[in-house]
Amino acid sequence: MTTLGHKEKLWRTTEIHDKLIDVSTIFDDQTKQAFKTQSKFIRDFLTKNPKANSYQLRTLTSELLTYWNESIKPDTEAFWTELRKNDIDFERKEPLKFALTKGRFRNVEQGMDARNYWTKLKTEKSIINNYTQAQIQIIDKIILDDEQRRHDILKRCLIKKAIPPTLYLKFGECMAYFANCLLFDKYFSTGQVEELYQIWKNFKSE
Repeated sequence: MTTLGHKEKLWRTTEIHDKLIDVSTIFDDQTKQAFKTQSKFIRDFLTKNPKANSYQLRTLTSELLTYWNESIKPDTEAFWTELRKNDIDFERKEPLKFALTKGRFRNVEQGMDARNYWTKLKTEKSIINNYTQAQIQIIDKIILDDEQRRHDILKRCLIKKAIPPTLYLKFGECMAYFANCLLFDKYFSTGQVEELYQIWKNFKSE
């Protein structure tokens, strides 16, 4: 089997990237175009710089893989599965393994991804093959705990009708999480949701 060089692996990765972005149902057209502009830039650079050094190749690879290393989505699993099928061995940083080690997600974006996509993801072959049933159940619990902690913060601020200064950033994350994951109706009435936004607005105007 011929071993691919870094440049060829990177070029092929941009093509896999584009193919998956094209068929994705997650992104709008503007976001898709931004992703494909990035991959086109990399191919143009490689064409104009046939002797690109290892530092340049590593930098371009890191930039291209940032999204695929940080997201928790079906598209993400499909991307890494395609890379392996094409003998592309770029290192993957897996947010789910971080969550298993730390008992939490690295940031709110990964928490939202997990809350929105984990039910589907845990039926994917790539997840079943790489995680034990016990680990899958632990991730289930981490997601539920994350949701409950964020609900507790919003509920506490609603009761106090104020946001403690130390919780301001966390409150904003919780509001984004609940909006993105369509959770407001599960826990709060319409009036309470309006009050939460008013509490947030009032804090920012102080």
